[in-house]
Amino acid sequence: MAADSPTTWDELLAGPFNIHSVTTHNNLLLAAMRDRFNLTDGAFHKMMRADHLHLTRSLDALGIAYGSLAKGLIPDHRRREIVLLFDSKVASARSNGFYARDVADAWISGLPRPKNGLPVNSILRGDLLGPAPSDKVQAAMDKSVVYHRPYTVTHPELVYCVYITNLSKEQTSTLTSTAAEHPAYFGYADCTGRSTLKTHLGLSLPNSGLRVGDTILEGVYIDNEPNGTGLPFEAHGFTPTAVLDMLFLPFLGYRINSHLTGQNLQDNRSALTILSPDAAHLESPNIWMTPGRYGYLQDGKHRDSMEQAGLLHLDQPGLEAAVSRLVAQGHLYNLRLDAYGNLLYTALVDVEVLDGRFQTFTIGLRLNPEDKRVELMTFF
Repeated sequence: MAADSPTTWDELLAGPFNIHSVTTHNNLLLAAMRDRFNLTDGAFHKMMRADHLHLTRSLDALGIAYGSLAKGLIPDHRRREIVLLFDSKVASARSNGFYARDVADAWISGLPRPKNGLPVNSILRGDLLGPAPSDKVQAAMDKSVVYHRPYTVTHPELVYCVYITNLSKEQTSTLTSTAAEHPAYFGYADCTGRSTLKTHLGLSLPNSGLRVGDTILEGVYIDNEPNGTGLPFEAHGFTPTAVLDMLFLPFLGYRINSHLTGQNLQDNRSALTILSPDAAHLESPNIWMTPGRYGYLQDGKHRDSMEQAGLLHLDQPGLEAAVSRLVAQGHLYNLRLDAYGNLLYTALVDVEVLDGRFQTFTIGLRLNPEDKRVELMTFF
């Protein structure tokens, strides 16, 4: 708990909250702390709730409302995630090895400018790493990349990637157009849906920052300054602003969701523990629903989604079993305790709908900590 906070533990833990997302698999500090101090689920719950309070107050001091950041942290199939791809060998030759800095103008200048509301975009960037051989990476690119010029993968780590979320079609076009002005740029890929390339990216790219209007929030160690790599943010009207890594990584870091990485397992358990220490072991809960809810999903406004997901024909036990399997493979978001005492969260799940194409659906869930059961509320 922050030293200047008048909030008591009872007030904090009993009060309503809404945490957009939790990402812990990329946080070595958090994992080391859990292991070193052998934290119980209850202690981890208290620590993370206190850290989230600390974060929201730190953002308030910067004039940023945590509630305004959801669009940059929760994937939305109606908005695009793209990756810009650069040949780091070309950029290195131009810059004596400082290829990330060399290409920075090409993408920073294309970030969305305010029109209606506050633009929020997660930014991940880095080399394409991982165990996949060059031919596998090439095949993944050929399925997904819109090439600006031909490119042959000799070593995957020579591909420098900039991954940006929460974009409209028009904003995507602007970004790719500005990136194309750089000689190292060779193409982009739409990563809104599932793909093999997205899997490689999810294993490779660290979080670089969260863009909020004219501010670039960056996770840093204690006493470190933001923008340690010296990218030209200020030249394009952005202000790099430091947030402690221990607060940034779990609550402001973006997870590239990919079913194949398995990275959701650790994140999901941490998310459920933050929701309630009684939920810590519900990574794969058996979902249930009331008969009334089943009828509502069959006949109400969610009927189209049920039909698109291929679930409309199932009876209630069959639907409960199918949804349970989907939630076990999904990624959890929007953890909240509402004013009525309900513990709620959502699972984003990918369902194969046509010819190997996957569509993302959102499943709304409610946890009853007394009997540790999870109830289906919505499907859309």
